[in-house]
Amino acid sequence: MGQNRPYKHRKAQKEVKEYEQYQCMVCGKISQNAQGHHLIPYSEGGSADMQNMITLCLDCHRKYHRGELNIDIYRF
Repeated sequence: MGQNRPYKHRKAQKEVKEYEQYQCMVCGKISQNAQGHHLIPYSEGGSADMQNMITLCLDCHRKYHRGELNIDIYRF
């Protein structure tokens, strides 16, 4: 999936993970498998830049997309 996104998008995901030192902004877990997550979804016109992304571990990212985790975008 990630390889289908534009370069700018992948670059921003990498930058946010590096900036946040691969630490999940929800649970605090540090993992090299962390993922960049859009606060405003990319599919809904959210920008592909660091200001619209946070780092999530795989577990929190899955929970978010299953509707089991709510993220207050105004916190960031």
